[in-house]
Amino acid sequence: MTTSGPPDGDWAVERLVALARETPPRGLSPQESAGLHRLEVTLLAGKRRRRALKIASVAAIAAAALLFVALRRDRALTYQVANATVSEGGYVATAAAAAYLRFSDQSELEVAPATRVRVSRLEVHGARVMLEGGTLHVRIRHEPHAAWFLEAGPYVVHVTGTEFDLAWRVDEQVLDLRLREGSVVVEGPLADAGVRVGKGQHLVANRSAATLSLVDELSAPPTTGDIPPTAVASAPRESLALSTKTPPIEAPAGPRPRDLGPAPRGHVEAPPSWQARVAHGDFDAVVADADRRGIDRVLTESTAADLAALADAARYARRPEVARRALTAQRARYPGSMQARDAAFFLGGLAEGQKDDPVSLEWYDVYLGESPDGAYAPQALGRKMMLLQRLRGPASARAVATEYLARFPEGPYAGSANKLLSMQ
Repeated sequence: MTTSGPPDGDWAVERLVALARETPPRGLSPQESAGLHRLEVTLLAGKRRRRALKIASVAAIAAAALLFVALRRDRALTYQVANATVSEGGYVATAAAAAYLRFSDQSELEVAPATRVRVSRLEVHGARVMLEGGTLHVRIRHEPHAAWFLEAGPYVVHVTGTEFDLAWRVDEQVLDLRLREGSVVVEGPLADAGVRVGKGQHLVANRSAATLSLVDELSAPPTTGDIPPTAVASAPRESLALSTKTPPIEAPAGPRPRDLGPAPRGHVEAPPSWQARVAHGDFDAVVADADRRGIDRVLTESTAADLAALADAARYARRPEVARRALTAQRARYPGSMQARDAAFFLGGLAEGQKDDPVSLEWYDVYLGESPDGAYAPQALGRKMMLLQRLRGPASARAVATEYLARFPEGPYAGSANKLLSMQ
């Protein structure tokens, strides 16, 4: 028999142990039997050590592979452009056909013809995209830490994972957004605190006319042509006071539901939650319900979610005192919760709306101290900068402007910060 090389150490150990076991014990002295046992134990121990070394080597290789994967995972996203070219400034300009930006996390932007768009920054878990005119169909893959920002004029769309159509009409200064899946938050004029847009909703923000509308197309009646502005379900009512083109929401047209007869005995249909009512723009009904129950009782017995819904409804329904009490109750009864931290930001907005700038400044500082990287941090720091400039002059606000540009170089108040620093 021929072999390609000498047998490895493990093979030799196994053979010696087998021979030792096959040797008949008869005819061996007690010392010889003990020696044979020691030989077997020694050989097996050597095999175990070699196995341990092999396992350690495999573990080291695996650890190195995991480290390599982790290092790759921490790299910024990349993207490819199909059916278009990218200019030196990073602009993707389409002509007669749609183009596609495909990212390494499997997200995709479909760029309509005659659209001008630029990827201004790539991050590990997302990107910042500037839409300078035209239309995008956006599909962002949902991941736990995804963070995408789409800028269109003065508006910023915050995305974590969703699908929507986004248009920015430069000449008209109109943002048009339709949500297909998921949800986004839009910030900008008339939406300083952020407007959440959910699946099936259509938001139109007209900067020139100072109007902002949000309609639920899943429950709205079929329409033809452009959808007119309707009552806003998410934007603060204080801001909407600037709009004079906002008719009230009307009940959907169409056939009435079929009469199913009386409900089974003992069955009582539960009323919609306050959160659901706020999501559908029924702010007055939430506040009226709280009034019927008794505001004091509501503030002491409600859950954190109900207090947050009441605060939102009261702000939008122009009941600032009820909103202030609900937000204060959130902070007192649920300290440390996300709702309590966010309440500080909204208390700052309420105070600012009532021209109480010193109190507003204090609340923005509280929010930034508790949530330095919170969802409203860019707005809180920007409002703090503007308040300091108004209360104490440009010199007092420049340090905040410098901090703002360092933390949020493309945030909604970046232009104001740059202008403030240029005044030195």
